[in-house]
Amino acid sequence: MFKKIIKYIFTYKVINFFFKIYVKLIFLFPKYSSSQNFWNINTVDSPSNGFKDIKESLKHLKWRNSQYLECEKNMRFKNANKKIILDYGCGPGNGLVNIITNCVPSKILAVDVSDKAIKLAKKRMSLHKTDVTFFKINENEKINLIKSESIDIIKCDGVLHHIEDMGFILSELHRILKKNGKINCMIYNKESIWYHLHVCYELKIKKGLFSNFQDNEAFRMSTDGFSCPVSKCFTKNEFRKICALYGFECKLVNFSISKLELSKLNLIKEAISCDALPNYNKDFIKKVTINNDGIPIYQKQIAGINAYFELRKF
Repeated sequence: MFKKIIKYIFTYKVINFFFKIYVKLIFLFPKYSSSQNFWNINTVDSPSNGFKDIKESLKHLKWRNSQYLECEKNMRFKNANKKIILDYGCGPGNGLVNIITNCVPSKILAVDVSDKAIKLAKKRMSLHKTDVTFFKINENEKINLIKSESIDIIKCDGVLHHIEDMGFILSELHRILKKNGKINCMIYNKESIWYHLHVCYELKIKKGLFSNFQDNEAFRMSTDGFSCPVSKCFTKNEFRKICALYGFECKLVNFSISKLELSKLNLIKEAISCDALPNYNKDFIKKVTINNDGIPIYQKQIAGINAYFELRKF
């Protein structure tokens, strides 16, 4: 009898019920007042006390890179050889290790809003015996310690979509970038399996976790933790228009599909036949094809969550 009671208590439906309540409470009583406040406390996946040695650091990086197909290639880490490079939003140092394993910059700078992340990144770079100049910044203030037109290459991997005032950051990056410099960045892609199938169908309708939320709010809570206060996604044309406002020509490099998205492709048929799914999402999913490698394609491009761009000054 006791086993039957336990089995009932932990059924999917019961767990899902309490999970819905938890999600609503987080929305009604947000833990973090700003994106900067959130990232001051939380970091992307990394050992809490840093890595023990180079081997552990590289093993973790290999795992992280593998979660998004060809992400390392799409960020074009090889283009910073003998250049002054800035890692904007360095976190615990994944991008920095990607940089030093792909090229030999003349100088590396790294900034982040989080003391915790910078501490982890410093320890990691010490393991790799690499000299990096770190700055703690405020995303709403100019980086006065970095001179105008002093940076050749800026890497900004998965950061811009977590900033409330992205325009301010783009204007500041425009200021510090050299005239012939480049910015390689990754932002979340709205034209993706993640957005239309995973969030709008699986999470909102099939599981009912975000049924009372707007699509963009449901997306925000699906990416970097329910409590992450800012997590946006853009179509490639939306992002191009924003960049143009701040003096950048924006070239699409590629998209990356996540392993999580690949695991959701079996939901395509039932999503298309679901009467509750809005036509906007359904029309997108109907246009998705699967290529010979098992990758979902939308309008001849990978329908993945990560979109990669290269920005240059006009």
